[in-house]
Amino acid sequence: MTIAILICAMGCSARQPIVDRDDTSITNDVRARLAADAQANSSEIGVDTKAGVVHLTGTVATDDERNSIERIARDAAGVRAVDNNVRFGDVPVRVKPTNR
Repeated sequence: MTIAILICAMGCSARQPIVDRDDTSITNDVRARLAADAQANSSEIGVDTKAGVVHLTGTVATDDERNSIERIARDAAGVRAVDNNVRFGDVPVRVKPTNR
């Protein structure tokens, strides 16, 4: 029983709290994070935020790059969800927003 309580407490404390930030701050933070990431080609990525939902647009060469960009956006403080409309290759990929 004690172990179960300890595991539950550790799992709950590992969650990252959602921080209230204005959309402009979130957008600027995501853009800065993308620019700082050596693997992300941030010049091809559009970032816009509305009500804490980050909307990503643009094109990249691979699905791995697309996933990396989404992860970078999701990890920014205040982001409630990411709407990743970044395309890779010749096929547009659209994913519904995912909650944190």
